Amino acid sequence: MIRFLDAAILAHTKLRTHRVRTGISVGVAGILFGLMLAVIMVSQGVFESVERFSKEGLGDRMIMTVSQFSSTMASPYDYADDAAFIAEVEQHHAEYVAKKKTLAVKYQIDYNPKTEDPSPVEVHRDTGKKHIIESMISDQHVMAVSQKRSSAQEKLFDINQYLAAYPSAKVLPDNSPVQPRDGALQYMQKGKESALLPENERSTSARDEPPSLSVTNETITRPFIATTFDASRGEVPVVVPFSHAEKMLGLKPLPKDSVRQDKLKRLQEVRERVGEVTASFCYRNAASQRTLEQAVAQQKEIAANKNNREYQAPPLQYAVPASDSCGAVVTTKDTRTTREKEQAERQTAYEKELGVYSGDSVQHKVTVRAVGISGDVTDSMASTVGDMVASMLGSWLGYNVWTVPADLLRQLPDESRPEVLFSSGSAHAGVPVSEHAQVDTYFVEFTNKDEARQVLKRNSQDMAGERSVYVSPYGSATLVVDELRMGLEKVLLWALAVIGGIALIILASIIGRTVAEGRRESAVFRAIGARRVDVGSIYGTYALLLSLRVVLFAVVLGAVMALVVEVLYQADATMGARLAYAAIDVTKEFHLFSIWSWYIPVIMVAIVAVGLLASVIPILLGARRNPIRDMRNE
Repeated sequence: MIRFLDAAILAHTKLRTHRVRTGISVGVAGILFGLMLAVIMVSQGVFESVERFSKEGLGDRMIMTVSQFSSTMASPYDYADDAAFIAEVEQHHAEYVAKKKTLAVKYQIDYNPKTEDPSPVEVHRDTGKKHIIESMISDQHVMAVSQKRSSAQEKLFDINQYLAAYPSAKVLPDNSPVQPRDGALQYMQKGKESALLPENERSTSARDEPPSLSVTNETITRPFIATTFDASRGEVPVVVPFSHAEKMLGLKPLPKDSVRQDKLKRLQEVRERVGEVTASFCYRNAASQRTLEQAVAQQKEIAANKNNREYQAPPLQYAVPASDSCGAVVTTKDTRTTREKEQAERQTAYEKELGVYSGDSVQHKVTVRAVGISGDVTDSMASTVGDMVASMLGSWLGYNVWTVPADLLRQLPDESRPEVLFSSGSAHAGVPVSEHAQVDTYFVEFTNKDEARQVLKRNSQDMAGERSVYVSPYGSATLVVDELRMGLEKVLLWALAVIGGIALIILASIIGRTVAEGRRESAVFRAIGARRVDVGSIYGTYALLLSLRVVLFAVVLGAVMALVVEVLYQADATMGARLAYAAIDVTKEFHLFSIWSWYIPVIMVAIVAVGLLASVIPILLGARRNPIRDMRNE
């Protein structure tokens, strides 16, 4: 019987005797498995760093936006030849004209229905049937009847019903864009209204696209708050993207080749000074906008005719407000006759009773102050490791959006948050896209990743199957990173199978050749009393030692390659992660190397298993040979 120690000595002697053969087999198999181990060590380092940075921003939350397009208007073309629809349009038109005639008499307003309100219905000269005139398909009466029919048939989108199959889903309240239905809220470039800026000072660059405001649930914005908030100032608190804060503070962007320390100092400086960032927005309803446009046009006309003696200035003149005031347009001169004034008053009363009065001018100046910073959403191609980390792993609050924390907004006095701009308690963000349509967006958080994935893969159709529902991740790439991890695991399993097969062939051929060359030696052992299992143990130990050398070489090679990646790109990746997350803790490091992956021992065991498996057939074939014949042949 051959002891294990003796078998090990004999096997080691064989390895040393065939150094070239051993080196080639160890090198080829080791390189293949080493590449796998390098990928695993780098990937594990990345995933551990992502998890570590996920404590910043929204990195550890699974939030998605569920958006649904809703419309209260069907296409009137669908009813253009519908007799009942045409009759309803005729009735609607006749009632409107009758009401308008009555009010015109009451307020002494000249009114000609044939020219001001012609009927959208006519008799076709060929068929003799009534139909909607094609050029008047968008007439107010046609649209009104279309809307009435659409509303009667509409099935409202129910977010709770849509999410009923996902128990972990929760709709987050207090989310709505600051987008008034009447008029517009506009960013005051350089603190001034763009409509009052000279043409050469108005920005037309896409890079200077004005930001928009959006109220967002406080649990989403809380991780980005970097300074205290004083509600007594009456300023609306906002979280701004890092690049916006940098620009508003008068800091020029650092060159792309800036050293790590400069980028770290810039991030710290922006965080410390973010409370200095202020800006203004001006809200004007439609009436205020028209009056301002009229005042500006009137001012230009008067200036252009100041030397024209024949020019007659308008009897009612306006003063253009200061460009930084967002103030009301005031009357500076009114030389209208008593009759003209009475006529204007009657016209206003007529429009009010008719229901077409646009309302009085309303304007509000909204001053905002930054209370935090978020990462930037970038649409540029990643050119460095830092850019890749920033684009894939960032935590953001929207592209070109200044986010208003809902809880801080509620602390403001009522006059600082006018209801026309800041609706309270909305469960969804409704963005009007036309007079009769809007996109409703709900913020939904999941605690179960499988359910979140199911929603992303779900057929994007609403309950009626007529309108689309769009679902997308919000705030972070948590699900994307998770999908990458799962995808990598599948790739590694397939790679392990392929590389293991290649290594099996290589090692089986090497071990088979070694067994074949040792036939005389095996016959001698058998002749002095060794059993077949004893001889087999020598070659089994040989295969084991060969496999352990492959393990050692693969682990060392993989670790060296992963460490090279760590040394070359760790600093860039760290700065990319800090900027992407707008990190509060600027001491956190993003590493690209880690040995704490369960795949590493699995591959080490797999290498040994492949080596032992590769030795089975050669050993069995060698054990079946006749030792006397082998000695005679030798």
